[in-house]
Amino acid sequence: MNYGILPLLLQSDFKTVIEGTRASNNLPNGVNWNFYYSYPKFKKTVSSRQHHVLKLISALLKNQKIPGNIRDKDEDHQFELIEEGNDTILDRVTHNIDTLNGSFKNVGVSVTPKAFVSETTDNTQAANKKRILVHGRNIERPQLKFKIKVDNRPVPFKPLLTSKPNSKIPLDLCLETNEDGIMFYKHPYQLELEEFKVPDEHLKISKAVKPASLEDTKFVEVYTEEQLNLMISDLENVNELAVDLEAHSYRTYQGFTCLMQISTRNADYIIDTLHLREKLHILNEIFTNPAVVKVFHGADSDIPWLQRDLGLYVVNMFDTYQAAKILNFSRKGLDFLLKHYCNVDADKAFQLYDWRTRPLSTEAIFYARSDTHYLLYVYDMIKKDLMAMSTNQCNYIELVFQRSADVCKMRYEVNILSEDSHLSMYKRSKKMFDIQQMYALKHIYAWRDKLARELDESPGYILPNHMLLKISEMLPKESFGILACCSPIPPLVRQCLHEIHYIVKKAREQTFENQAEKLNEDKSFTQDVVKHIDVDMISLHDYSKSKENAEDSLPTLLNDLNKLPDDEIEILCFTPQEITIFQEVNKEKSRKHIGLTNIVYKQPYELYLKTIKYNNVLKKSLEVQEKNSGNNEPLNTSVPMECPDKLYLTTQVKEIKKEIIDHTNVKKNVTKVLNVPNTIIREIKVDNQSSSTSSTSQNPTNNSRQNSFKPHKYETTDFAKFHNQSKEVMLIAKRLQKKKNKTKKNKKPKRLQKTV
Repeated sequence: MNYGILPLLLQSDFKTVIEGTRASNNLPNGVNWNFYYSYPKFKKTVSSRQHHVLKLISALLKNQKIPGNIRDKDEDHQFELIEEGNDTILDRVTHNIDTLNGSFKNVGVSVTPKAFVSETTDNTQAANKKRILVHGRNIERPQLKFKIKVDNRPVPFKPLLTSKPNSKIPLDLCLETNEDGIMFYKHPYQLELEEFKVPDEHLKISKAVKPASLEDTKFVEVYTEEQLNLMISDLENVNELAVDLEAHSYRTYQGFTCLMQISTRNADYIIDTLHLREKLHILNEIFTNPAVVKVFHGADSDIPWLQRDLGLYVVNMFDTYQAAKILNFSRKGLDFLLKHYCNVDADKAFQLYDWRTRPLSTEAIFYARSDTHYLLYVYDMIKKDLMAMSTNQCNYIELVFQRSADVCKMRYEVNILSEDSHLSMYKRSKKMFDIQQMYALKHIYAWRDKLARELDESPGYILPNHMLLKISEMLPKESFGILACCSPIPPLVRQCLHEIHYIVKKAREQTFENQAEKLNEDKSFTQDVVKHIDVDMISLHDYSKSKENAEDSLPTLLNDLNKLPDDEIEILCFTPQEITIFQEVNKEKSRKHIGLTNIVYKQPYELYLKTIKYNNVLKKSLEVQEKNSGNNEPLNTSVPMECPDKLYLTTQVKEIKKEIIDHTNVKKNVTKVLNVPNTIIREIKVDNQSSSTSSTSQNPTNNSRQNSFKPHKYETTDFAKFHNQSKEVMLIAKRLQKKKNKTKKNKKPKRLQKTV
């Protein structure tokens, strides 16, 4: 090979990579991506480029002999496969570079891919071909034999502890409430974990002794309570344990622990947690002992499983995954650590093994023992690397213990379905759903969760996520279309097909107007006539909510002597209609409906015209007004105030037309119905003119009476004294009054429109 052209090739490839990176950075992202993706042409172009890129990546992975077809996987598994391929290729490159240089680096230890391992000998190749992933389809469900039945209700999880060994405070299981109002039980060993200090002997470096092979190590299977007691008697004499768990989550809602592996320096134990589920709580004597270190790898799942199924809690834990993060290894899995420190190729083909199977196969037992058999040796070696990195200011071994203690503080919490639970799956799918599709997604998701809790099945078994998204996206009209979206068809989907079809049918009936009506159904106004004595009117003359008795200070058309008894009043009030974007406005009256007209004010004169039933009261008022006319005293001029018909909430209205009331017709109608003399109507008309906002008279014959009228200064009016209204309404009234006072004297005043 001509190595002279290698720099030129690297330079040209580097330019290509730079240009590709710039082009990818110029692509829209976030909200902009969703906007551009809504265009069919852009979507078609992106889909074609995506297909081409996946084709290239698939060819590259196939060339590097990395198993897996990236085209048949969803987005999450595609990303995982690409990440695994990158790690494998980079490790191989590092290994080759170190081989050429004649040196090997500790951090960059090479990991030979599984495909290359199978090519070494014919025996290993034949063994890999015989390896089959076992899944028990006809296994009897273990949860049916549990003495404590599984509870999938969305209630706070209560710890299974009945006693608390190695405690500093007694066991106290009381419900508490967090800041969000969610109730929970406090961690039983919260105080012990917060006050935990690493023993000095665990911070020191000891000589690492490589463990014996699996064939030469003592192996004990624990299936009975007698075997469990013998194992505990052996564990009481050790200061270091390696622990791992195997669980099952496909045919159960919450999942359950099937197997526990514990290894010491001299023996390996496998405990059947299905048969000894209610007996393993006695391990708390060892697990919560701060003098015994428990070595886990990736305990973020193991800690909640121990609490949920076995009632076990851990104090003094060392998590090798946290140590790998601090050491900044290229890979942090247990298989990498076993290869790095023990030169052992871990077989991860049994990660998806159905651990409910009984009896366990020889290969499954071999895999389970391998996870903990070498873990104590990895613990010794990784402590050396941490000590080599440590300084006087920071001890990285102690830092790993602190981070592991934070993992032990985790509490198991039952999954609770909320209104937004389906949104996490929707965001990961990166789809754009409309109202109908979102309705179907939300309700099918809730139906699946409810059925999973009742039958103790996982939601993925009832209806996988990709099938749920496809049904919500397609919204088939017929039930056969729902089955066409599922391949293969889950058994419970076929049994409950009518329920899914009903949800899809309801989803297709959803419209934007229907959604808005549901949101506003609690805020809707009554359109019928309301008959009530104590009506909460939005009026400047409303004192129904006032604490003080302001009736004595407020002049009315009937005066103080003519108070109306409350038991005789029956007011008819029309509740104003709420204006929404769906309300149809009459074209003939659309010009008048310029702003929001929800706030309505009634003039005292209009209310007076409606009190035609009170003939006796009007006769009494006639006598009082005749006396006042003899004394030449003006009528109701003590505190003159104007009461506009209506306030507009919008500030865009510049001109408001004035509507003139025909007082002559009102006069004739009132005298005809009530049989009241004309003098009374004349006096009432004068009073109505005194309470209006006009500064100039419309009838020249009434100039003498209008000259005696003095306009009230609203700048000095104490609105809190006369009105029990909100601050916003008062500010609006003041602003309108100031605007009117600024108008020219020769200009006719403008009155607000009268409500219909």
